[in-house]
Amino acid sequence: MDMKSILRTGVILLFMLGRTSVANADSSANNYVEPDFDVQQKYSLKSQKFFQKSLSGLYNVPSWQADSIQQPYSDFATLYQNAELAQHELSVMMHEIALASNAHPIIPTVKSEQRAKVKIAQELNGQVDRITDLSRATLIADDIPSLMQAFELLNKEARIVAVKNRFKNPAPSGYRDLKVLVELPKTQLIAEVQLHLDEIATIKNGEEHKIYEQIQKIERTAQAEARPFNDIEQAKIKKLRSISQQMYQDAWQQYLQPTTNVG
Repeated sequence: MDMKSILRTGVILLFMLGRTSVANADSSANNYVEPDFDVQQKYSLKSQKFFQKSLSGLYNVPSWQADSIQQPYSDFATLYQNAELAQHELSVMMHEIALASNAHPIIPTVKSEQRAKVKIAQELNGQVDRITDLSRATLIADDIPSLMQAFELLNKEARIVAVKNRFKNPAPSGYRDLKVLVELPKTQLIAEVQLHLDEIATIKNGEEHKIYEQIQKIERTAQAEARPFNDIEQAKIKKLRSISQQMYQDAWQQYLQPTTNVG
């Protein structure tokens, strides 16, 4: 075979291989499925609707209390003894709710006898059966939907007899939470449950508590000297409260603009 024949054969082979590659490429192109870019958008829209529903539900929780809220015992020793049982019942309930709602439970000990007796004497006119926070617990949620889920589960597990919605109407300091009184199904005692958002709870137990102590010190000084606040004290209290309000407002705004998908 001469050189021209060899070159001609090589060209033909290259041409045939080229056509095969193009055909395979066309086949792959026909089988290619374009990614569904709407999936993330649809998921985000679903999350936004779920968040808005939760936020609306939170704002619509009314503050109210039953006509007569009383413990089943008027004898302090009997009530306090049963409060220990109620605290255990409440603890089990809080852990179950936390597990189902992705919240974090905080279970303190029963209020001390000394503090309970002082409260009954000074705030409750000596009526033992009116103290409602011997047994108490806290649920801390990472977001508004989780907080609302915890509240709804609490409503199913116990009979709610009072609600104070400080998310809708915050305290003068700017602090927000849901404070709920429930009647426990087994012990029949009234217990207090607070539902917090994590960032707000952190401020309450940290920086805001320091501010509270500073204000309290000013108030006690004026009270001990039997005089009203002077101009410097009034200005300092106003400034401290303004700082507190701003901290809580900044924390609250974070929850109104969630950056992660929920639901």
